Amino acid sequence: MAATSFFGDTLDVVYKIGAVLLTVGILKGVEIRAEWEHIELHGQETVFMEDVARRKVRVSVKAKFAKFHPNVFGKILGTETADTDIDGAAKVGYTRATITDSNVEPLFTLQGTLVGKNLETYIGKVTNVYWENAPFLAPEGEYPTPDLSGYGDKMYLEYKTV
Repeated sequence: MAATSFFGDTLDVVYKIGAVLLTVGILKGVEIRAEWEHIELHGQETVFMEDVARRKVRVSVKAKFAKFHPNVFGKILGTETADTDIDGAAKVGYTRATITDSNVEPLFTLQGTLVGKNLETYIGKVTNVYWENAPFLAPEGEYPTPDLSGYGDKMYLEYKTV
């Protein structure tokens, strides 16, 4: 198989409610890394490493939101109250999101496809992603593109085998 170049545009952010998957954002500038903790074995007779083993893995995710539905940040905060305004008054068709006093973490899935110069696809997916923050940006004269970072539990790749 010859090496090829791939072009990546976006990844989708999906939130699962029951059996329903909702696309709540489109990411850009994505960096996903599987990171392992390694345990090295050294003996008394040499300064060189004798063996190494993987112990733990986590998948780090860093990205900017190119497009997003505001409810993605509501899900991160934890509590969403339908038909309520920001001050808690009734307001049909609106949702108020607040921080939940709970240790239950909302989890997201990221999935995207890179397309090669010969139309090959390279698909990536990260499951059970939690975000470390929930920013609210209001830049002057620009589109807000919030930076998020977090961690997932598993990373999947799909590509054509030749």
